[in-house]
Amino acid sequence: MKQHYFLLLSLLSLLFLSACFSALATSRPPVALGGRWTHIKDAHKNLRAVATGEFAVKEYNKQSGTNLTFVQVVKGDTQVVDGTNFRLVLAVEDEKSKKMDYEAVVWEDIHRRYRNLTSFRALLQ
Repeated sequence: MKQHYFLLLSLLSLLFLSACFSALATSRPPVALGGRWTHIKDAHKNLRAVATGEFAVKEYNKQSGTNLTFVQVVKGDTQVVDGTNFRLVLAVEDEKSKKMDYEAVVWEDIHRRYRNLTSFRALLQ
């Protein structure tokens, strides 16, 4: 009789431990895999996304001779590819205070402290 209780207790313990490990495995935040785009939660508050958005507008102004003003990051994604690609939707204002949304893609190599504006295009309103 004692063997039955010991066996039952052992099986219940194993079941409990496997349930605990399963819960731990599913509660971890997602890891960015190389090549996949990962959503930036609360991108408008993310300091790195905001700094990258400000860089994108400043660089676009320099390249195109325009005078856009950065307002905020609306949303964004990152992609790890020998550095980090940022794909950001930015709210900007033109010289007449007209608000527009642009999509900017910026590649960043954080180790070399280098950023490159890959693309910057107006989105349809």
